[in-house]
Formats: sequence, structure tokens, C-alpha cells
Amino acid sequence: MPKQNVRNYWWLNANPRIWSIDSFKLEQVQSYTSHNEFDHKRRIYKYFEAVRKGDLVIGYESTPVKQIKAIFEITETLHFDPRQGEIITFKMKERVPEPIDWVELKSLQFFKDSEVLKNNQGSLFKITEEEFEAIQAMIDAQKEAMISEDVLIPYERKDALVDLFMDEEQFEEILETLKYKKNIILQGPPGVGKTFVAKRLAYTLVGTQDDSRIKMVQFHQSYTYEDFIQGLRPDGDGGFKLKNGVFYEFCRQAQRNAGIDHFFIIDEINRGNLSKIFGELLLLIEADKRGRANEMPLTYGDKDSEPFYVPDNLYIIGTMNTADRSLAMIDYALRRRFAFVTLEPLFNQKFIHYLSQKGIDKLFAEKICKVISQLNQVIANDKNLQKGFQIGHSYFSTFTEGDDVRKWYRRIINLEIAPLLEEYWFDNEDKVRNEIKKLIDF
Repeated sequence: MPKQNVRNYWWLNANPRIWSIDSFKLEQVQSYTSHNEFDHKRRIYKYFEAVRKGDLVIGYESTPVKQIKAIFEITETLHFDPRQGEIITFKMKERVPEPIDWVELKSLQFFKDSEVLKNNQGSLFKITEEEFEAIQAMIDAQKEAMISEDVLIPYERKDALVDLFMDEEQFEEILETLKYKKNIILQGPPGVGKTFVAKRLAYTLVGTQDDSRIKMVQFHQSYTYEDFIQGLRPDGDGGFKLKNGVFYEFCRQAQRNAGIDHFFIIDEINRGNLSKIFGELLLLIEADKRGRANEMPLTYGDKDSEPFYVPDNLYIIGTMNTADRSLAMIDYALRRRFAFVTLEPLFNQKFIHYLSQKGIDKLFAEKICKVISQLNQVIANDKNLQKGFQIGHSYFSTFTEGDDVRKWYRRIINLEIAPLLEEYWFDNEDKVRNEIKKLIDF
């Protein structure tokens, strides 16, 4: 296996009596000696020897300031300078908008085992990637708060139900299933709003339409473990570096925000090779295997890598199109880790009312629901198709007030519904023509 170019993370103490971080400018290169004024090696000298170019460093000012003030990046490893002796060099990457106090850091459970907090007597300390990312997240949160002018409006069950056409009891049951199982798959025919429902479930449990706590990806046949979790990628210098995947990064975000729910939505989940994509996470995503107590090494990890776990505050929502005949069945190992929730076409009174509010004559809206429901009954009775191939209501939720209603309807039938029926009954052209005629001639 190619050598992994893994980035290190450090904590560097600045002594205000000697030098202050406030005097630095962005991208300005500074140096730090590995020996003190008595020419003695600094405490934990081995850390100076271990520093690599590109490593990231937390810049902390010690007594009496006791604040994190910046993020640095190592520009050159330990080397000899004729004037200063052995030094490392670094540049300032970013300032902390509101310096983070030592007391605030110590109050966080996440840092209770940190080497820095246990004994801060020294100059350079090694910290974990998790610890660095937690501090980075605090800095990012400050920046977002400074630039955001939006106020997050509360989002409740009643708000979700306005957008959906299912009844409150069904929606409540799905919510309870998600909270209990932590992993669900919304399955159903095309056009029943699986992805739409997924986001409304997440918004409801988050309590606002806060997309920073919701991540969405779409699986496909080329999607890999390396894309999803972790893998080696070219570093641009002829070597390889370990790059974290989208699910790994989102899990770390949820770990840093313990107690705040996060939602990972996987659209078309059954289009990927699920066992290969999830790898060892098949175990860790189980509801009773969440948390640090169940952490384990990952495929690309080595003896120095941090073990990984899926936090208890992360929920997974998958969507699956039951009409896609090209897909293999979900294997049992994954199936038993998810609760499957079936969504059906909802051409009901609530949907008729929705179409009427959009500007469609109520009588015309009733006729649409009637003919599509009749078509769905034909599909359900076909032994080669059945309910998983019915037509969903979301095909007809695109009307814009002012459009010609009949032209809009015919466009949907010809461009959206007809191709589906041609695929369903590819060996029976007469049946396709007959069913399309029923849809148009009412």
C-alpha cells in the first residue's frame, strides 16, 4: 500500500512576554526555536522533530491572556538557521474572530482527556484531529454568526403537514420509527415525494429549516467506500494522502455538536453496492452500537489513527425507488439495520385542495386524481408490476398559476407519464396507447 501522507495537528503556546499572536499578519511566516533561552531542548522535543510541512497548529497565548487566537500552518520542518539555531516555521492561516478562553475549553467534555488541558507547561503539544476540528468548528460558528442575517424560524409538525398530503397519524408514526431505529428507508414508486418527505422529517426533528445539520448525497453504481468513508487520494506531489469521505466528515460534525440532532439523507440508496460502501460501518450504524463506547479502527487506519464511531445524534434516512428494475435487492445485513417505510401515491382530498389553491379548477383537479388513481389500479393489478410501480402525486405538483392548465397536464402526460408506461409495458404497445388515451381524453 502507498505511504499515507497523514496531516498532524498541534497546539503552540505563545508567551506574551516574548511574542504575541496579535502582532502577526495573515500569511506572514514566523519561526519558533526548539531550544529555550538557555539553549536547552524544549519540553517534549520529539514533537519538534515530528512536525511536517502542511500540519495545522492551534495558536494559543498563555498567561495572563489564556486564549486561542489563531490557526497556523507549518511551512518548514525542523531545520538549522545560522542566527536562531534549530527552528520550525509557520504562517497564520486565520484569526479567531472572538478568542476562545481557556476556561471555555476546559468546560467541554470533548477535551477532558486532551494532553494540552492536563499539563499546559511547555511549547508544542500534539492534539488529535477530532480536537482540532472541534476548535475549528467553534471558529466557524463564530464566523457564521457574524455574517448571517437570517433568523431560523421554528419548524413544527404542523408546518411539515402543510407541505405533505399524508395524515398526521402516519407522519407521527414515521417520526417515531426514525427516533427509535435511527436508520430508515423511505421506499415507494416514482413521484411519491420520498426525498421531499425525508427533508420534512429532518426539519421537524431539528426544529428549524437549518440545512447546516442536514447532509444529502445520492448513491450510484460507481460510489465507493473511499467516497463515503475514507480513502487514499493523490496529494499532487507524487504520493498519496488519506482523505475523509462525506459521511466521515458529517459524523465528526455531529460528534462535535453532541446533543444536537443531525440527519444524513441518502437518495437512491439501493443504487450503490451497499456492503462495500458502508464497510465496517454496517455494525456502527446500528441504533445500539452508536457512541464512543463502540468505536473501532477503519479500513485505512494505522496504529496512530483515531478510532471511529457513529454518534448517537446522527440519523440516516435513505430513499429507494421500488420501480427501478435494474437494481439488486437490498442484502439482509443492511435490511435489518433499517426500518422500511412505504410511501404511496396520495391522490386524496388534501391533494385536490392543494391543486385548487395553486389555481387549478377543482373539477379538473378531481378528474386528474380520478384518472391517475384508475391507472394506478391497473398497474397494481398487473402481476409483473404491482403497487411498487404506481404513479406518484408529485408529478402533478408543478403547476404555476397563470399556466394553461390543459397544456400543463398534457405536457406531464406526454413527457413524464408516457415514458414510464412505455417502459412498464414495453412488450404491449396497444396497452400503452390505450392507457395514455384514457389519461388525455376525459
